[in-house]
Amino acid sequence: MRRLTLYAICGLAGLIAQVAAAHHGWVAYYDRDQRVTVQGVVREVQLVNPHSFVYIDTVNEDGEAEVRWCELQARTQLERRGVTQASFEVGAPVTVEGFASRRDPLGCETGTIYLVDGQVVTFRHPNGQSVYGAPQVVGDLSILGTWYPKEFLAEAGSTTDSKSALTPEGEAAHEDFDWITQNPTLDCSPASNIRAWAAPGLPSEIRREGDTIVLHHEFMDVLRVIDLANTKHSADAPRTDLGHSIGRFEGRDLVIETARFRAGALWAGRLNTEELQTTERLTVELETGDLRLDWTATDRAYYSEPLHGARFMTRTDIPMGSFDCVPEAGHQPRPQYRAN
Repeated sequence: MRRLTLYAICGLAGLIAQVAAAHHGWVAYYDRDQRVTVQGVVREVQLVNPHSFVYIDTVNEDGEAEVRWCELQARTQLERRGVTQASFEVGAPVTVEGFASRRDPLGCETGTIYLVDGQVVTFRHPNGQSVYGAPQVVGDLSILGTWYPKEFLAEAGSTTDSKSALTPEGEAAHEDFDWITQNPTLDCSPASNIRAWAAPGLPSEIRREGDTIVLHHEFMDVLRVIDLANTKHSADAPRTDLGHSIGRFEGRDLVIETARFRAGALWAGRLNTEELQTTERLTVELETGDLRLDWTATDRAYYSEPLHGARFMTRTDIPMGSFDCVPEAGHQPRPQYRAN
């Protein structure tokens, strides 16, 4: 086992400011300014969704043995990068270069991992930007098919999304909400239809089944059924995080209108009431072949104006996986390895 080292990254202030908003969810847990290198041997590995963890026996600067933990990507993302349970061997040397946990001195988020079989896998650049990708394929102008997000949008919110002013009621609700402990994804909820589109590194499939469009997001195994046969929302439809959706084609565009939400969260930092209504417009861009999603969300109880934004996806042929979210294991390291 080799010594753990800790060092700071300097000279990134401008770049950090540029991407800070896009990484709101991630930087709440890890410090992009505080890089760490953890060297030791594998004690245990936990490959689950939505987050995996590797536990490392190491020696600290005082010469004392301790167990460090480092968070990895979701199991489905790791498998697509060739990282499986077989990549880890208990007792084998391992090195992780990553980012220090804000809440646990023993924790980190993995940037690059060096495995005993020679694999070197980078998940984040030194500035914290996620590294991921999927094979791109050429297709027609149909929205049907499998799509992969073109950009990393932590918590499905980005700098391009509008930030409409909160109403007094909205301000009070947001003030009382703790995103660290009450984020709906902690309970394996997709949070909202908008959040489901842009989960980092996970594909979405669009298919037609008779008078419905089925949207299958690998994130949280979301299945949305869009009713093309009706123009009004069913009064009997239960209120859910994803709401009730009706749709129509306008030329090549698919327009989806959704209502009957239950109170929840559009994404980290943005709550909603039952009054929420959303419109999603999907089209394949002629010049690039990319799928563009333009969305609008209206919730007069919490926001003085409609929220709006865009998402971009590229066509891919990677197979859809099963997310199988594990709430008790996939959001934080095992209690026995935490310092607090």
